[in-house]
Amino acid sequence: MTIPNASRATLSHVIALISCAEISDRQKQDLRSAVNTVAKLLGADPANIAVDPAALRRRIEQIAPVAHGLSRGRWNNIRSLLGKALALARPMMPGRSVEPLLPEWQVLVTALPFSRRVRLLPLLRFLSGRSIGPVGVTRADLENYREAIVADRLRKDPEKTWDSLLWCWNSCFGKIEGWPPIEIKRKAKREVYVLRWSQLPIPLKQDVDRYLCRLAGADLTDDGPVRAARPATLHRREYQFRMAASALVHKGIEPQGLQSIADMLSFECYQTILRFYLDRHGGQTSPQVSQLAGFLKDVARHWLKKELDETTLDRFRKIASRLAMPRTGMTAKNRDRLRPFDDPAMVAAFLELPHRIRREVEADKRHPKRKAVLAQMAAAIAILQAAPIRLRNLTDLDLHKHLVARGKRLYLTIKEAETKNREPIDFELPLETVDVVAWYVREYRPLLLKEPTDALFPGKAGMAKSSSALAPQISKTVSKYTGLKVNVHLFRHAGGKLFLDARPGQYEVVRRVLGHRSIATTTSIYTGAETRTAGKHFAAVIAERRRSLQDQRSAKP
Repeated sequence: MTIPNASRATLSHVIALISCAEISDRQKQDLRSAVNTVAKLLGADPANIAVDPAALRRRIEQIAPVAHGLSRGRWNNIRSLLGKALALARPMMPGRSVEPLLPEWQVLVTALPFSRRVRLLPLLRFLSGRSIGPVGVTRADLENYREAIVADRLRKDPEKTWDSLLWCWNSCFGKIEGWPPIEIKRKAKREVYVLRWSQLPIPLKQDVDRYLCRLAGADLTDDGPVRAARPATLHRREYQFRMAASALVHKGIEPQGLQSIADMLSFECYQTILRFYLDRHGGQTSPQVSQLAGFLKDVARHWLKKELDETTLDRFRKIASRLAMPRTGMTAKNRDRLRPFDDPAMVAAFLELPHRIRREVEADKRHPKRKAVLAQMAAAIAILQAAPIRLRNLTDLDLHKHLVARGKRLYLTIKEAETKNREPIDFELPLETVDVVAWYVREYRPLLLKEPTDALFPGKAGMAKSSSALAPQISKTVSKYTGLKVNVHLFRHAGGKLFLDARPGQYEVVRRVLGHRSIATTTSIYTGAETRTAGKHFAAVIAERRRSLQDQRSAKP
């Protein structure tokens, strides 16, 4: 059969090739089923999906198979079968190689720890299949393997696989006798431009510590802040100081010239710092630039008032005002992430998630500890749906301090001193939420305890699980089961939207639930979130009015 060249072939051509392949009818059926299933999940006709493994892999990685009723095993089979089907139209790298190792490689890998041997074996089999041994291997051969796993294979995260492989390869260089003398620099996962304090003068750090002590309310000076800053705020301010100092160093100022905050915040230095970050954002202001400009302006006004005259301070104020980005509503990113909640089926899947996870855990036969982590996710999601609290309050939940039984009811209570805006939290948890949380605490939380603790979500050393660990676990779980891209903070927006969709205009309820001090904050954020529902109500009223007028005209003689 003649088909277009590989660059123009589509999945419909692959289906045609399956019919002509010299394989059993059952194999043909399985391959066709896999191709059609992937096309269906991508929401596209097979004729419109190009046979481009790299592009296809990126699209497939966005699919949440569990959200479509596919088990992990079934989804792995579908991806494997799809790879075999694509191989009929173009060369494909197999998901798992069985190529025997050359004797020279076999000798070297015998000396490796098991974890490194497993990571390196696919590369070494690839080289062995091309008769490339340790003596003849070149940097280009390694790059060819990278190109193959990126362009000719469907397994996910090829760049992550390559980075892990490089780490193993480089760790063998100079340590394993006979290992090829080739070392490849790993690509930095992110650009690091903010210097550490160890790279900056000690006196500057000491001056910054004094300022942070003032913010914390520890020095009790007359001009200190009215309200002591919270630890999270102090951490952010310390980072902003390092951002400012780093910008000056990157702009050519010697670190030793920055001995104090005063050295760092002359008006010229203030402009230099902000120009550095404006350049990083394409010449436009951003939330990061706006917040940095405002913070440094406040530092100059309160900390350097003896060094700077009022005219200079006014120049600080004008620049900070010019770069300010007042918050006027929900961000475009969050609006996009909330759009799937317009679909009733998606809302149902989201709200049912804790109970769905519970059913899966109870029917699962995996290791008890893995089930316990999943049960923990069910409890966390159930709490966030019923009481959309902030991440820090979620991770800090204490079984006895924050979960209070009053008669047959259970309340989630957090004192104002523990909340971001110092507004107390007091939710009566619904029975279905209590049921999920009690199930997790009773049956699975003990499996996660390494040391005695009252933390609802226990972590290491008798402490609560860290926010940096709990938050991504929740996001990945929601994505896995529903396909939704939801971080912990978005639970607050989702709750506000779902309520306002059912009760348009009732901002006061949302304000109280989310703990906003001002109704203006609530309306500015959620006015757009209920537009679709408000529009439906509006259209229904207009349609009803139209019908009424038509009936009146029809009734006239």
